[in-house]
Amino acid sequence: MTTAYFPLFSLPYLAIQEVFDHFGPQGIINISLCSQRAKKLAISYRGPSKNVQLDLGFGAMDCLKHSDDMTIELLLKVEQISTLSKNRALSTVKIGEFSNIPVEMGVVCEQPCLKTYWEDRIVGLTEIGNYAREIFNQNIYKVLLWKEFAENDNRRALNWVMRTQQSLEFLHCEFTSKTDQDLDQVLESYKLTKNLTVFVKPSRDYRPAAMPHINIDSIYIFPSFWISQDHLLMMNCKYVILQDSVLTHQDMNVFLKHWKSGRCFELKEVYVTCEELIDYDSLLDDVDFIEMGKDVKRSYVK
Repeated sequence: MTTAYFPLFSLPYLAIQEVFDHFGPQGIINISLCSQRAKKLAISYRGPSKNVQLDLGFGAMDCLKHSDDMTIELLLKVEQISTLSKNRALSTVKIGEFSNIPVEMGVVCEQPCLKTYWEDRIVGLTEIGNYAREIFNQNIYKVLLWKEFAENDNRRALNWVMRTQQSLEFLHCEFTSKTDQDLDQVLESYKLTKNLTVFVKPSRDYRPAAMPHINIDSIYIFPSFWISQDHLLMMNCKYVILQDSVLTHQDMNVFLKHWKSGRCFELKEVYVTCEELIDYDSLLDDVDFIEMGKDVKRSYVK
């Protein structure tokens, strides 16, 4: 953007911090792009405008957003520079190592949002991800992988996460895989710490190249026809959801015994859908249990 004098910056430091309290996350990131001094002030600021959860989406919307308990707000949008007409002259900013990035305020999903224009979408997304981490002094919380617009988009996104963050709390995958190796890379994202959602359909003969032990809060897989008994026994999660499963009653019987022996001690709830009707005799064979009425509620204390 064109360099200009900001009367705001003539205020004492504490007064500027109080003003920033009312900017909100979008205001903080927008003003940080105005000058190097503005960026330094935004980085040093500590206050409610930085109480955010940063989510970065690849494909679909190609955007950085933040969320808290009450709201979801778009912060930055990535567009292909080829979509700009040549006779349009936009303001430019420096983001990371890239100077002269064209930007303009626009509306995305009925929300005001700063649009940024790049030669390469994935480079743009990873750069705004790096920039947001610097400004907000925190890691990206959630990465969303949607439809690919170019070959290896999602691989590049995952490689960036693995290379630049020690961990990622939430990974959501909802794309059409071109090869089974795409899903292998998702499962091998060993830095994941909380939630994994996989809405990806591999080939019917798919078997993971290396199924890791999954120790996170929750995992949700749809379809899950490729999940075998051995894979299920490697999940020590609080919540497990498997839709369109081909697990048998015997498989689930083994899992119940595995759980009762204390092997998956984090488990609170498992939800599996399949075409077979439930055969409780097979499911509970040789499993000690107490049958309770539907109206009985039990409280569990960890």
